[in-house]
Amino acid sequence: MPAQLTNREIADIFRAITETMEILGEDRFRIQAYRRASEALADLPQPLAVYRERGELAAIPGVGKAIAEKIGELLDTGRLQFYEKLRERIPAGVLEMLRVPNLGPRTVARLYEELGITDLNALELAASTGKLNTVKGLGAKTITQILEGIPVARQAGSIRRMLLSEAIKTAEALILSLREAYPNIQQILPAGSTRRGKQTIGDLDILAAGADPAAIIAAFTKLPMVAKIESAGTEKASVLLHNGLQADLIAIVPESWGSALQHFSGSQAHNIRMRELALARGLSFSEHGFRHADGRVVPCADEAEVYAQIGLPWIAPELRENQGEFEAAFAGTLPHLIELADMRSDLHMHSTWSDGRGSIAEMAAAARARGYSHIAMTDHSDYLGLVNGLDGARLREQAREIAALNEQFAAAGDPFRILRGIEVDITPDGSLALPDDVLAELDIVVASPHVQLQQPPEQATERMLRAIRNPHVDILGHPTGRLIDRRPGAPIDIDIIARAAAEYGVLLEVNSGPDRLDLESSAARRVLELGATITINSDSHHPDNLPWIRLGIATARRGWASADKVANTWELERLLEWIKEH
Repeated sequence: MPAQLTNREIADIFRAITETMEILGEDRFRIQAYRRASEALADLPQPLAVYRERGELAAIPGVGKAIAEKIGELLDTGRLQFYEKLRERIPAGVLEMLRVPNLGPRTVARLYEELGITDLNALELAASTGKLNTVKGLGAKTITQILEGIPVARQAGSIRRMLLSEAIKTAEALILSLREAYPNIQQILPAGSTRRGKQTIGDLDILAAGADPAAIIAAFTKLPMVAKIESAGTEKASVLLHNGLQADLIAIVPESWGSALQHFSGSQAHNIRMRELALARGLSFSEHGFRHADGRVVPCADEAEVYAQIGLPWIAPELRENQGEFEAAFAGTLPHLIELADMRSDLHMHSTWSDGRGSIAEMAAAARARGYSHIAMTDHSDYLGLVNGLDGARLREQAREIAALNEQFAAAGDPFRILRGIEVDITPDGSLALPDDVLAELDIVVASPHVQLQQPPEQATERMLRAIRNPHVDILGHPTGRLIDRRPGAPIDIDIIARAAAEYGVLLEVNSGPDRLDLESSAARRVLELGATITINSDSHHPDNLPWIRLGIATARRGWASADKVANTWELERLLEWIKEH
């Protein structure tokens, strides 16, 4: 009998079914059903076999009876006849072409049907030899983008990296499960790139401390989330999870917690510098602590002790990249980084008025539950017939609903307030998708790029500058428009944008969407250095999306952002005064 497939492997099969059906132009409702199933299965905390044993497969959101039967077939045989018949209709390499950024199913289908292109190698040859010039709708810029995206597609096929959001979610689920399985754990945290808040993560690293490290390891390898044990010893285990991710657990005794946490949090460059500073004091450093010349090892129970041993204050994990943090620590100029508790508002979110899945009242309730004092409701503008965007008439209609809700808050003695806003599209020439007289009616305007992002750098920069100079624009939303590992952002000159934003008082957004994190951390650091102010927003489309803000905060912390440089930490009166003045 074949080894039972993991949840991730089954989810990947349903994703491949979705992509194959899209290329074949099949019914969109069936396609959507398989897509929902794929998304639901990948993140389940238990193996699918457990759900089947309980008779709960069909009850999983997005599954249903027909797909549950297919899951059962995969669990029993490792194969799915429906999928195999579907695969016979197009070569496997055609699906790989979907990994090329901005290359959608319809275009891939045309390339296959009209030109017989069946894989990335053939696509690269066709693009570089002019063969794609004959395909209607593929201009020179698009063909250049395809050539640039092929290496991205190849890398995506060879390396399984997870978004920060997925890493945090999986790490927290593992930690909760391990605490339940072995209550004697004294301390446990994610380490590595996850703790430093990097935008994508390779493998999960988790550090745990307790009196019996071997028992912690044994409990970890038996967790339901574990699909396969790659290796296991008395202090470390490496496993493959059912969601397809690799996770490493390091277990240590409590007295070495600080030493090990610093060591396994990284980065490599930061730790090399740490060891150099220790050697200058006649010490060597490892996860066990500091070793003196006489062989005596001094473990550190917390990280502050580690840094104190080399004459430094504690350095936040997000700064540990050897990019100036040591110099700032020695000089006493490390920033007091923004924290989640500093946030008073979320200034970019969507409701059912455009493409959101929560009403304004529901979004406001979720924000109030987080302790916010105000939000901005910024549904999409009407542009190119996309996402049910709002024009002036619908904005005025929405205004009545917002006013009624604000009146209810006031009557109840609740100071919470909803600001009237819009996320207005920045068109390719830099003009805005709504007229100035409509924008002038609003409390706050977020201007964002969504289309034609791969303009030449000078044109892309001028496009953003024109939006910044518009007197009604308050926030430049996700300034590059990138999607991590899927779509490169606009090649804007961040220095020019930052200086203009500082001059015109336009806030630059760190968008917390899990696949955006735009501005990314190094750009956020640069704009702050040049005097601009940022805003961190969730870009929520559902009440459950508001916690995404922690991703934006991690990104801003990596950009050395302190609370006073983030407009979301301001009281409402200060925000409104800023908007009025600028």
